[in-house]
Amino acid sequence: LIANVLGEEADAIFKLPYAELSSTSAWLGALCYTFQIYFDFSGYSDMAIGLARTMGFIFPENFNHPYIAESITDFWRRWHMSLSRWMRDYLYISLGGNKVSVPRMYFNLCLVFLISGFWHGAEWTFIFWGAYHGLFLVLDRLFLLKLTSYIGKVPRIIFTFFIVVIGWIFFRADSMAQA
Repeated sequence: LIANVLGEEADAIFKLPYAELSSTSAWLGALCYTFQIYFDFSGYSDMAIGLARTMGFIFPENFNHPYIAESITDFWRRWHMSLSRWMRDYLYISLGGNKVSVPRMYFNLCLVFLISGFWHGAEWTFIFWGAYHGLFLVLDRLFLLKLTSYIGKVPRIIFTFFIVVIGWIFFRADSMAQA
């Protein structure tokens, strides 16, 4: 009910020729897609969890209010948690995780997210999306977590949400030029 309505609006905006795309409509399209992807993924996850529970299976939550995350690190602890855990357990830790030199740890984070981008699709937009999130995870560890600790919770949430929305533009776009 929510995701499809938002998706129709996002699709209509993303199909507009560049000359007809105003800043307002571009932001509206990005925000519609941001909430479409959340309500779509979270909705089907919640339905699967509920159906499984009726059959006696208990599955963990898959989304934990990701759009109130205070950093990209926090976002990835809250977004699609089953996929994030799988990436951590089978890719990141297999590469050495945090038990390697600091430069290697940063490389591992970037590589895991590049692989995640490629896993979503063999398009430059997905590769960029993965690299983008990998970069922000590295920046969190380098200085962003410390820098943003002084600005308060609400500004951190807004800043993180802005980063996520920009990332979703690349995830949704048909090409780098469109993004």
